[in-house]
Amino acid sequence: MATAIALVPALTPLQPAQVAAAVTAPSIQPRGLPASPADDDVKDVPLVVSEITPESVGEKSTVTVTGRVSNLTEETQTGVSVRLRYSSYPLSDRDALDAHADGEGSTLYQSGPRFAVDGDLPPGVSVPFTLKAKAKDLDLLGGLGVYPITIEALSDSAGAIDAQHTFLPYIADTKTGDLDTIKTAWVWPLMGRPQRADDDTYLGDGLNENLAADGRLGVLLSTGAQEGEIDPAETGEPVDPDAEETPESPSPSPAASPGQEPGDETPAEAETEEHSAGQVPVTWAVDPGLLADIERLSSSGYQSLTAGRDPAEQPALQDHDVSVNAQAWLTHARRWLDTDPLLASPYADADLPALLAADLDYDAERSVRLGQETVREVLGRDADPTLSWPAQSSMDSATRDFLAAGGTTTFILNDAALPAQRWLGYTPTAAVSLPVPDREAGTALVADSKLTAAMGADTHSPGAATLSRQRFAAETAMIAAERPSVDRTIVLAPPRDWDPSREYAEGLLEASDSLPWLDVVALNDVKVDNAGTKSRQKLTYPDKLASSRLSGDELDDVRATRRQVKLFNSVLADDEDPFRPAVLRMQSAWWREDEALAAVTRARVSETVETTKGKVHVIPGEPITLASKNGTLGVVLANDLETRPVKVYLSIFSENSERLAVGNYTDSMEIGPGGKTTVYVPLSAKVNGRTVLHMSLQNADGEPLAEEQTMTPVNVTGLGTGALIISGSAVLVLILALAPRALRKWMRNRARTEEASQGPAPEPAGGVGADAMPHNGNGPVRDESAAAASETAPDLSGRQEPDGSADTDRESETVGVDGDADGAPRP
Repeated sequence: MATAIALVPALTPLQPAQVAAAVTAPSIQPRGLPASPADDDVKDVPLVVSEITPESVGEKSTVTVTGRVSNLTEETQTGVSVRLRYSSYPLSDRDALDAHADGEGSTLYQSGPRFAVDGDLPPGVSVPFTLKAKAKDLDLLGGLGVYPITIEALSDSAGAIDAQHTFLPYIADTKTGDLDTIKTAWVWPLMGRPQRADDDTYLGDGLNENLAADGRLGVLLSTGAQEGEIDPAETGEPVDPDAEETPESPSPSPAASPGQEPGDETPAEAETEEHSAGQVPVTWAVDPGLLADIERLSSSGYQSLTAGRDPAEQPALQDHDVSVNAQAWLTHARRWLDTDPLLASPYADADLPALLAADLDYDAERSVRLGQETVREVLGRDADPTLSWPAQSSMDSATRDFLAAGGTTTFILNDAALPAQRWLGYTPTAAVSLPVPDREAGTALVADSKLTAAMGADTHSPGAATLSRQRFAAETAMIAAERPSVDRTIVLAPPRDWDPSREYAEGLLEASDSLPWLDVVALNDVKVDNAGTKSRQKLTYPDKLASSRLSGDELDDVRATRRQVKLFNSVLADDEDPFRPAVLRMQSAWWREDEALAAVTRARVSETVETTKGKVHVIPGEPITLASKNGTLGVVLANDLETRPVKVYLSIFSENSERLAVGNYTDSMEIGPGGKTTVYVPLSAKVNGRTVLHMSLQNADGEPLAEEQTMTPVNVTGLGTGALIISGSAVLVLILALAPRALRKWMRNRARTEEASQGPAPEPAGGVGADAMPHNGNGPVRDESAAAASETAPDLSGRQEPDGSADTDRESETVGVDGDADGAPRP
């Protein structure tokens, strides 16, 4: 360059400022800002470009590049300098732009301003730099276009230190009217992969961190809403979508001015509306599955898996308290997303092409229906059912027909799904007509894949946000420069898992509104360009995407789990489907890119379904003994589910029905949450021995709830018929033998009782009672015949005294059953 480019002094007044000079024209170099230790965030970046202004360069602009250079080596570097190199010719196309961004473009020979470090640069020390040049001195020859620049750091001792490749979008003279603005519409994603396996188990604790004010989802929500940062202390109660709104009574505004009529805007209100009107319009795209994951975090404590990604590894669980981050995030989301356009993906971003190809249409329908229900429950409002953003921004014809049948009229796709015509030499418009069988044509809004990739760059490292924002300006300027006089539309749809820095996200929104070649509009204001429709090919589903969809083996695992879920649901008395969200999470398109975590998710859900089914069971009993021909068995059934009643059928059969038969019993019953009930089952034994009873709980169709059955051994010990007859006969003989003796004893006891009741008689001579002897008028007379009979009568007891006389007094003693007088058992 023939002319030196003057540079302004650095900002610090305490020391002399260094000034960069053009290589071709030496000048005095004032000293720069003092060196400082390198920050931790630049320890891996020796050259950081922190700002480039302006983003859009005009003829009268002054280009300013600021940043810092650091010595990250262990040796002192001498002769360190930073310089700007550029080309005075614009890049020819977007491919050349990509090449330069990757450092693979043509060498830039023009030299711009240069900054030299005063003195040596010790290890671990950083020095700020500023490069300035007037646009007219750069002699940009092509007018409207994108010019490549490179910022280089060099040293005499180490040579090239680092280089950053970026761009200068340039508009020579906008008064000519050659430049037509490009309509630009935003789709702002609040999406991400499923965070849970079953409803209560998270795959990690990353979601809680992402919901913080400076986390991924926290930044996306606050920057997209353009309302400031999330206040962590501001939490609220969950929204009840069925609650009726309470009308608020109007009240006079405290800011009303004299003479203001009721209903007129106050200055504060007018300022608020003006601020809202000045915001960049965005259309929010939410994943209902992610919203449900966030809502679960905000309601109660939860568990997360801490194991690796091997499904065979026994996972460890970590307990967490309720997430305050989730509560604050939901509170702000309900407020900030209240009126903006909103679209919802199917629940957990289901892999619709895979489900439809595998004849799982019912699951595909449930994912859409549950998605709409979840948005209503969590956010308290409905999503627009006419807008769809298919997974990976692409779809096959079956998915198109399925979504169209559900009410979709506008499809957000990428340019791999609707490629530009091969003969087209520029970027076609985004809004085109999309043929849909058996109905009016729909609308396709095609996002540019290169823009999407550029916006998805990592912007968390030092200087990355500045370079990425400059890349966005360059990409859009290049599109505008391709056909300056052709009306076109571009759709800005960042990646679904977008993780921008706050600086970058805010910068993109500002750039889309401030760059002179862009005219930001609402997505629903974009109209189809019928002429532009011809510039795109027909709907295409790339082979790479078709081959990456969920495989047959993966869906077979899902089917197996669904069968167990269906069996469990069949015994629920409230006719619900509690595992429906978990099954749909297993079918997410996100698992295309993470097969290991997908396997862990499927294994965890399958295990949870089996465990939950096992909570409705027969309580095993102890082995029982049946000591008679007939008996009754009490079977206890338990429902350990805490919130759900069940209706089950008890099935019992004998392993050997000829030995032990099961009678009629009540086989169906409803058991409340946490309840138990007992079923009494009659049993009939025919032969002694051991028999096993098999018990299982079934649904109404006779399908067992569990593969394993409860077994109860029954031991029959009752006697046979012949033994019963013999025993009965022996008892009868014993009764007949003892009856006479018992009768005689009873008669003697009765006689004695009667004698005792008559009182004592006078003692006759000879010691014989007077009442025992007959009277002849002069005294008692002895009955000789009776006495003789008494003396000669045999002893019924069969026992004799030692002197040979009968012991008649023993007849008055108690007689035992075995014949002993005292009732004691005989030896």
